[in-house]
Amino acid sequence: MKHLFIVLMFVTILFSSVFSQNATLSLEDCIQIALENNPTININRNLNLSAGEDVLGSYAGILPLIDMSANTGRYEAGARETEGDNIVGFDSLTQKFIYKRGIITQPGYVTDYNQVSFNMSQNIFDGGEWWNAIKYAKSQKRSSNYNLNSVINTVVQNVQERFFDLLKQQKLLEVNELAVQRSQDQLDKTQKMFELGAVAKVDVFRSRVNLGNDKIQMLLQKNAVISAKNSLNLVMGRDPRAPLEIKLELELKPSYGNIDELIETAIQHNPDLKKSEEDVYSNDLQISRSYAVLWPNFGAFFQYSRSNEFIERVYSGLDKNWNMRYGVGLSINLFNGFRDKVRIQKSKLALRNTQEQHEELKRTIRGSIIQLIDNYNSYLEIIEINEDNLEASQEEYRLAEERYRIGSGTALEVREAQVNLTRAEQTLVSAQYNARITQAQLEQKLGTIFQANQEIIE
Repeated sequence: MKHLFIVLMFVTILFSSVFSQNATLSLEDCIQIALENNPTININRNLNLSAGEDVLGSYAGILPLIDMSANTGRYEAGARETEGDNIVGFDSLTQKFIYKRGIITQPGYVTDYNQVSFNMSQNIFDGGEWWNAIKYAKSQKRSSNYNLNSVINTVVQNVQERFFDLLKQQKLLEVNELAVQRSQDQLDKTQKMFELGAVAKVDVFRSRVNLGNDKIQMLLQKNAVISAKNSLNLVMGRDPRAPLEIKLELELKPSYGNIDELIETAIQHNPDLKKSEEDVYSNDLQISRSYAVLWPNFGAFFQYSRSNEFIERVYSGLDKNWNMRYGVGLSINLFNGFRDKVRIQKSKLALRNTQEQHEELKRTIRGSIIQLIDNYNSYLEIIEINEDNLEASQEEYRLAEERYRIGSGTALEVREAQVNLTRAEQTLVSAQYNARITQAQLEQKLGTIFQANQEIIE
């Protein structure tokens, strides 16, 4: 019975795994998979956790340093001869010893040593280094948070781009399949008309060539679909050849309006800009830290130690065999070869560079938003135009077929109408999904992808 239960559990897990792999995924599903498996996100999550540990470590500058040590061992010294003053007598009149310069011989000896010590030091003032170090670590943690958000923002954008690119390639494949079917139907009609003597043999050959060319385009488009699936799997952190089926989704927003409002949205939400702002603040703190070396350092210390050649005396009789030192200390750096000046100047230059980079990033994002808005609005116009073109191309193809059937048209006119229809279908599909991809790129610049997918991300 137990073995049967294990087998049933294994089969259930196996079928669940197969089902989950072959399930049709929505855009939200793909984003969720990427958030869990994308290696870039996972690496930056670990870096963000590391930045959190740096905040805890920054408090070391104000917390006391405490250590304890214990030593035991043996000291050996060989015999030695030194020149010195030896006592050779005593003058009873002057009551003083009489010395004579000579060689002093000391025999070698062996002694044990045992020691235990307790040390503590406390920083009291260091020119503001410790509190600026804490502020800097917290600033770096906020910067790391924004960087993680930026990575997530970009990965979600990449998922959307590749999701809608795969849908586009699949829809284009459907268009190619329709083109092949039309060419096949035209070949069948031309063959029958040739058998009835209504058209020349050359029309049959031309129809076969058209069918072959359309099949070649269909095969190339199948490869494009496979490539798009591989790309989407990779950004989700999956094997590129993993089975993948996605839902048909296409929702386009109305045209974007006030550019100034969109730029303000980016300033408030774009994680790259927020990180850049935090980096400027961090570099400003570095200047304050660089000035700390110009101030004196003031601290307190305490040391207690016990030692004796007999180990039992170290750990008993606490009123004997001990030493204790305590007090306060002051130190000030007077000159260290211009290192302080160089450090201050380099900190100021680093701040200027960070400020320049921040302003350049703002200009770049502003320019990207303007360009993406223009592209998106253009795609909406192209879609509207191509919807009319598609209707006209469908009617043109119908009329060309009818004229050819009754003998008033040519096979070349039918082929031209068919190519125009296929091109109109392809253009409409490309415009629709390119517009949705552009929308994702714009939302990434605005920082609203991260906001819109906050529930999935959390």
